[in-house]
Amino acid sequence: MKWAVEIQKTNLVRRNLNDLLDGLGFALIDGIEYPAFTSREIDECNTVAEVFEQAKQLRDAFTGPAEIDPGFTLGSVIDYSNNPPKRHAFLEAHAALFTLSGGTPTLSLSPPKGLSGEELDQWNEERAEMEYQEKLEKQRAKLEPAFRSSRAVKVIELLSNENPSGETLYKIYELLEGHPDNRKVFQTQFGISRDQFDRFRDAVHNPTVTGDWARHAYKDPPRTSNPMSKGEAEEFVRNLAASWLDLVRKGGIIQE
Repeated sequence: MKWAVEIQKTNLVRRNLNDLLDGLGFALIDGIEYPAFTSREIDECNTVAEVFEQAKQLRDAFTGPAEIDPGFTLGSVIDYSNNPPKRHAFLEAHAALFTLSGGTPTLSLSPPKGLSGEELDQWNEERAEMEYQEKLEKQRAKLEPAFRSSRAVKVIELLSNENPSGETLYKIYELLEGHPDNRKVFQTQFGISRDQFDRFRDAVHNPTVTGDWARHAYKDPPRTSNPMSKGEAEEFVRNLAASWLDLVRKGGIIQE
């Protein structure tokens, strides 16, 4: 190992941080003053500046729209080719309390009645593990696409809107599609029929169908006899986005 980057602040428990980093191809290690992370790509860097640029991409994934750990703060880059190892500080690193700890999930369900003390302990452990894995999967479903794709970052940000307008929904669709030239391939890949797309367009574009919620001001006859409702259009986009983000996570979409 040649390089590592210290984590000066995080609000994640150590196991959670370790699992999230592992899913992105990073390893959590003990640094000099703080815990640190490294990876094969980081070790292939030639300069401290290159290492820190890679570290900032990881930091942005944690602190950006995925909202995994808004307090995630980078520390120094450690050069292990020196003996003793040398720390290179960057102006971006601010003094902060390192809050990584053990932590335990909070159980939200009551155990069955009549359990012995030993059975209750086992039930609590199994339930806590199940809740942790569910939480971890939700985190990874956002973090990993956000780390791999700038388009995914924008999609995740727009999906956070609890009451999206027709304009917002269509913008999400455009981000998923990439470009109108890619429409046929995209719709085939995700099983979108021409009629389904036209019903969606009627909802998000046409004020004749959805009033001021629609992205256009002019009124035209709908393309279809059964346009989507606002709720159907939102469900269509959110389900499509979930499938697309999962494909990004698996490395199936690389164009930006």
